[in-house]
Parts: sequence; C-alpha cells; structure tokens
Amino acid sequence: MTRPEITGKKTQTTQPSVERLTYTIEEAAEMLGISRALAYRRGVLPTVKIAGRRLVPKVACAHRSMVALDRMLAKTA
Repeated sequence: MTRPEITGKKTQTTQPSVERLTYTIEEAAEMLGISRALAYRRGVLPTVKIAGRRLVPKVACAHRSMVALDRMLAKTA
C-alpha cells in the first residue's frame, strides 16, 4: 500500500520500489558500453521474449560485465 507524502501544498504518492529483472536491448547496450547494433546481433546477449518484446535478463548483463572484466584483467597479468 502506498502512503501519501506531503511536500508543501501538493500531496504526492510514493511508489514502492520494484527491482527490474530485465532491460530493453538498448538499455543493456548502453550499460555494457556496446553499440545497439552489436547488442542486436544474435549470440552477443541472451534475450527472452515476453509479450512480444525482446528483453535482456539482468543476470545476463552482470555475467557479460564479469566476462569482460576477466578478459581485461587477464591481458594485464
């Protein structure tokens, strides 16, 4: 249940925070620092199709980041 929050003369309703489990391909590409075109290539990012939309699971973005970090660290070692 949301509670109204009084700020000045306006009353605002605070929304409960909801953790997102998926991102659009564009959002995932931006977070990972890759181009949108590369993100759309088959096999670069795992996706799921929900209600006709292609989405990237949050865990896939985290995994991809860790793989990139491991490769970067391996090159410097």
